[in-house]
Amino acid sequence: MESTARSWWVPEDYLAKLQKRLSPEKLAQYTITDIRQAYYGPYLGLRLDDGSRAPQFLPYKTGFANHILFLGRSGYGKTSIMRALAEAFYDYFMLNGRKALIIVIEAKYDKPKVKKLETFRNYIVENFGYDYLQQKYPFIESYLQEYYKKRPLLGKIGDFAFGWPNVEAMMTKADSNHNQFQRHRLQPAIYPSTRIVFRPTRDLDLIAKDNGRNVQVVEGKLSYDRLEVQDLIKFMYVNTQTNYMRLLDIYWGQKRIRDPDRFLREVIRNEYPPRPGETVEDVLKNSRDRTIANLRTLMTKLKSDRLFTKDPKEEFVRKLTPDRINVIDFSANSKLSDEEEAVIFHNLVNYVTDEFLLKHDMPVIIIADEIQNLARHRLGLRAINKIYREGRSLEISLISGTQYLSGLSKDLVRGATHVGVVGRLASEKDAELLEEILDERFDNGRKPRSLQELFRIRKARRGKGKFSIDCEYTFSVEYRVPKTL
Repeated sequence: MESTARSWWVPEDYLAKLQKRLSPEKLAQYTITDIRQAYYGPYLGLRLDDGSRAPQFLPYKTGFANHILFLGRSGYGKTSIMRALAEAFYDYFMLNGRKALIIVIEAKYDKPKVKKLETFRNYIVENFGYDYLQQKYPFIESYLQEYYKKRPLLGKIGDFAFGWPNVEAMMTKADSNHNQFQRHRLQPAIYPSTRIVFRPTRDLDLIAKDNGRNVQVVEGKLSYDRLEVQDLIKFMYVNTQTNYMRLLDIYWGQKRIRDPDRFLREVIRNEYPPRPGETVEDVLKNSRDRTIANLRTLMTKLKSDRLFTKDPKEEFVRKLTPDRINVIDFSANSKLSDEEEAVIFHNLVNYVTDEFLLKHDMPVIIIADEIQNLARHRLGLRAINKIYREGRSLEISLISGTQYLSGLSKDLVRGATHVGVVGRLASEKDAELLEEILDERFDNGRKPRSLQELFRIRKARRGKGKFSIDCEYTFSVEYRVPKTL
């Protein structure tokens, strides 16, 4: 953690390296805080407890995991700081000439963001004129005009919409002299992103338009080859107390025959051999055996479900890239159950740890909002524990957020390198658990006695909280503002 006595700037030799690595035009896109965080580590925010308002940075070292767990009630800015850290890590590695695979698990979209764009559009027109809007923000005007024509098909902007600049922070006064960006010495920006949706519920071009500029939207699929028998059970609701479950274990599981057509042929050839003059296809077509009928139905469902493919090139993991921020879209843009999301997350983690990092020497940052949706399922929790267990050796970090710890594995906290509280804790039990682990008292806040008091408390505490480095050094912080909406 940086000493508050250090100057605002960075060592001259480091600045010289940046000037050699980046063109003047590229370097001009970054503020003082951006360049400083490239040296000290991703920028967290401003310190509050000692009165210094000194900028605080997250120490990042190669070979160390940086698992961060954020806790706090809904509405206090937990998702905002997680989005800001995705941006910070992207800038940190880019400015240092390294590549990193940044993956965001998005749980929902945020309809009120359209209202924020409308408010900003009207603010610009009233204060600077329509010509200024068209000159500087034509993409906002173009989107809003299309939104008015196509709603409700449009208007579902993601919680992690990296393609919109944070217009809200430009309009929000942090104090009498500064807006939120000026207070943190940042400026609005957009980031290139790839958004992966599963069984999409809307046209991909509509999802892309909702999420701003420089956004690629692709459909994600799971290959048959990655589906274990336990995955088939989750996706296809297989009755495990049946004979065809035994055959799935043998041919799909042990023998790894993962093509539905070939699977059926092999089962018939070995378990129900055709009579003289009969073909495998005849048995499949005419047999009234219940096991054959169930297997045939199961494989037909598997082939007709657009979530699955036999072509490995269509797999969602093949669409991940270190050149963009990757958003795994688990919002209502994707038609998935909670269990299916946990299976996909489990496949993602296995791919990253067992394949990607064996071929690529680069850090991996996985940011999972609403982590409780994954942690409540066995495969999801297994994937989380795998990241925690192998994070240091593989340089893979998990940044996650949740409202409640109640009902979840305490390993979510015990496995975290750093813990942040945003706004207020949800319960006294969560405060007691943090005190036990961090030896630090966290106040979950007095219950509001009126609606007006609730709004006052929320406004005063939004974006503020405590952060514990290595679960040992804890300070109060005003968390940084994200550059994107």
